[in-house]
Amino acid sequence: MANGLPTDDLKAAVEAGVIDTAQAEKLRAMRMASPAPLGSDGEPSVLADEERFRFLNGFNDVFLTIGVLLVAAAFLAATSTSLFGISFVATFAFAAATFWVLSEILVGRLRAVLPGMVLSLLFVAFAASAVVVQLHWDNFKSSHWDVASELVFWRNPTLIFGLPALIAALVYYMRFRLPFALALIAFFGYAVVSKSLFNVGVGPSFAAFGYGLVVLAVALYYDTRDTRRVTRFSDCAFWLHLVAAALIVSPMILFIKESTNGLATSAVVLLTVLLLGLFALAIDRRALLVASLAYFCGAVYDLLSGGVGLPDSGGIPPSFTLTLALVGGFVLILGVFWHPLRNRLLPALKATPIGPYLPQARQ
Repeated sequence: MANGLPTDDLKAAVEAGVIDTAQAEKLRAMRMASPAPLGSDGEPSVLADEERFRFLNGFNDVFLTIGVLLVAAAFLAATSTSLFGISFVATFAFAAATFWVLSEILVGRLRAVLPGMVLSLLFVAFAASAVVVQLHWDNFKSSHWDVASELVFWRNPTLIFGLPALIAALVYYMRFRLPFALALIAFFGYAVVSKSLFNVGVGPSFAAFGYGLVVLAVALYYDTRDTRRVTRFSDCAFWLHLVAAALIVSPMILFIKESTNGLATSAVVLLTVLLLGLFALAIDRRALLVASLAYFCGAVYDLLSGGVGLPDSGGIPPSFTLTLALVGGFVLILGVFWHPLRNRLLPALKATPIGPYLPQARQ
């Protein structure tokens, strides 16, 4: 119950327009803040500090997503055949408008999550494509057009597509507040920012790492807004953590490999993964740890094959088999004992300035 309202009634009230989503989230937060809150089954609910994000309201979301994909396929077929003599630009623009209208219905009214994720991708892709194709034809029809100007136009396709895609993603998020759209904003934002950084001499690895830290900071900000992981802010942080992890881990490991040699590289990689694991435990987010698992496997394999020197009888090397077993066991143990480990770690962190902003441990 939340102020006398069960969760199902809150959802129905939002869909009926009696209250808006923000008000519903405040009511849910009040329920979670009350002593011994009850779940939908009448039993005391568990403190929500896991990486939960709403993906499906029900199988109808899958059904709606199939319909959206079929509509998208129809538009793609229309662009390949110039149906009814409509130009590519008009087709792309009409498709973007269609997906916006569908978003008003499926996301704005029905609050369907999976269809919303697909619609946001389609809207951004078709809207950006309409802009790029229009700019290309304007350049092609110019009286100053030649092969050189065409090559100049396409010399940075990432920026040409990334800027309109970023604007489209921003507009979509501002209208529908879909957490997944933040991942699109972060992704295409990097496409735009990285080009500017490259122009001033910043290397790709440093650009990715620096931008990833900024995205991580924003994700952590959203986490501090919802330490109980019960509102939309938690979903926003989840998607931003995924983008940040992809941008941070690879440049970090690349720097380690460039700075060390031999088995020392593997040892430093292992230490880095362990530190990332501690950080992941502290903030209760697994994205950075998952992003580093491939490098973790490589480091363990190098140590076993180069340092330990296991006997090889042909076929698949035993060091490879043992690596899979060790890393798999590590992941399973960490997953099973995630909360007990956090319970041991958090008391030491609660005394620090960041303590009040960390998610609470599961009791």
